Amino acid sequence: MLAAPATPEQAVATLWRSLSHDAGQAGDEAALRAILHPDAMVYGARYRDGTAALSVARGTDFAAGIGRAGEKGFYECEVAREVRQYDRFATVYSVVESRNERSAPKANFTGVNSIQLYRADDGWRIIGLYYQVERPGQPISLQGGKTGACLEG
Repeated sequence: MLAAPATPEQAVATLWRSLSHDAGQAGDEAALRAILHPDAMVYGARYRDGTAALSVARGTDFAAGIGRAGEKGFYECEVAREVRQYDRFATVYSVVESRNERSAPKANFTGVNSIQLYRADDGWRIIGLYYQVERPGQPISLQGGKTGACLEG
């Protein structure tokens, strides 16, 4: 098993890298499992046909889904991040653009994320991830970030 990251920023950067993959490929399930706490939960909100929909998954199930090859490519580009930390607790507000093609000038959609982390003895682990995909007609602020300019760890 891979080691957990030494900082919340490294954990979040690993999250976005692990989800990204080329068409016909899978995301990096092993890297994702290394940063997820065994009891982590993932919540996602989006609009379907104008109606709000919330999905809920155990982190282990979310990671397994990332480990399956996708028909389309999927690239996450984190453009803004705010970290707040106290002792073994950290929360990260993250704005991410998602594209099916890495070099596409325009994102397919943008999402805002709230990531909660706990510093275990071996490093930082995500205990909760809540994301919301941009609502049509209500754009998400890039919080000073620039479209397509991805942050690093």
